[in-house]
Amino acid sequence: MQQKSKILLIPLFIFCTVYALSGPAAAKSLMEIFLMAKQHDVDVQIAESNYQAQILTQPIARANLLPHASMTAQTADNRHESDGETFGISGRTVDFNSHGYRLNISQALYHPEFLVQLRQAKNTVAKAKIDLDAAYQALIMRTASAYFSVLAAQDIVTLRKFEKKAIQRQLGQAKEYFQVGLIAVTDVYEAQASYDLAVVEEIEALNELEITKDALEVIIADRPEFLHTLSDRMELVSPTPDNPEDWVTKALEQNLLLLSREYANKIAQQEIKLQKSRHLPTLDLVATYADENTGGLSGSRSTEDTTIGLQLNIPIAEGGRTYYRIRQAHHEASVLLSEYEKTRRKTVQDARDAYLNVISAINRVKALATALESTEAAARATEAEFQAGTRTSVDVLLALQDTFLAKRDFLNARYDYLLSTLQLKQASGVLSADDLTKIDDWLN
Repeated sequence: MQQKSKILLIPLFIFCTVYALSGPAAAKSLMEIFLMAKQHDVDVQIAESNYQAQILTQPIARANLLPHASMTAQTADNRHESDGETFGISGRTVDFNSHGYRLNISQALYHPEFLVQLRQAKNTVAKAKIDLDAAYQALIMRTASAYFSVLAAQDIVTLRKFEKKAIQRQLGQAKEYFQVGLIAVTDVYEAQASYDLAVVEEIEALNELEITKDALEVIIADRPEFLHTLSDRMELVSPTPDNPEDWVTKALEQNLLLLSREYANKIAQQEIKLQKSRHLPTLDLVATYADENTGGLSGSRSTEDTTIGLQLNIPIAEGGRTYYRIRQAHHEASVLLSEYEKTRRKTVQDARDAYLNVISAINRVKALATALESTEAAARATEAEFQAGTRTSVDVLLALQDTFLAKRDFLNARYDYLLSTLQLKQASGVLSADDLTKIDDWLN
């Protein structure tokens, strides 16, 4: 069941925020930032290079099952010195050249390890593809998080500016009222202290904005001046299905990190079979052709040899190397099995928590929207009572501070909701760039 509700900001506040943070230059949407990240993010480049490297393991493994051919050639100058007679030929010193070449061809007929290596390579390629997809999902999350962090920091700067102006106005009124004897000097000091603090907080907000821009620049290798801001068109959409256990089931089937662990386990089990296969005999079809020319006391001669046959290799002893490799492979497989179980439990937790976070975020945004209306109404009432002389300037300052906090929490809650929806899809393995396009529809 889908539950939709539109979140409306105060029109004046939205207008001021958009006007202050947008400009005539082309602002970047979330999808545009993601496309830039795909081109420049180092983690994705590493994952893509690793995938391209792992793809080659399959043809490399398949090459073991195909015919192999090699040729060697040699030439040498020789000097042969002999005394006496050999077959009636008197001994003497003979200088001659010997040269020739040899062609070797082999075809594996029975090599169990080659078949295991081929299956292992297929799983390695599949795992690398999943790892690449997981890297892209992680990039989506990092990009969205960095993007929303910049927007949130921009919101804080705007709110701090509004707060400082409001306090400055209140300070002016306090000074006027003090001069005519309507309030005590303490109220003026309180207003001045609040204004000075607002100046400091504005400086800190501007610094935080630059820090968030730095974090985004690390991902996209650029520093965009303007970003599309979140509009009042954003809708709160409950997850479908509306049962956390359904999301857990989906995550156990499709979570990319968990699938990667599954393939790592398969590769480890095949490694055990590979090491065991080194105990088995191997059979090859071999053929050679040799053409050699040489000389000597009896003169030059040329020979050609052609052989074809079967070559059986039976391993007997290697100092226990194969035995220890098998034991090592068993221990490594045990480690990967434990890591798989750890990832499986974490996947269940992440899926369930992500679902609950989305539900909580929806309720939080609704509650904060109501709280924002209440605090603004209270601030207006306090201001009116101050004008009437029944409230102090301190009360007004506190009301302004409450309004700032309510606006800040409300705006941040909206970003938290969007990130929670992306985290839920990442946990269930269905996160894609299309989800960013949907968010772009809610941006100005």
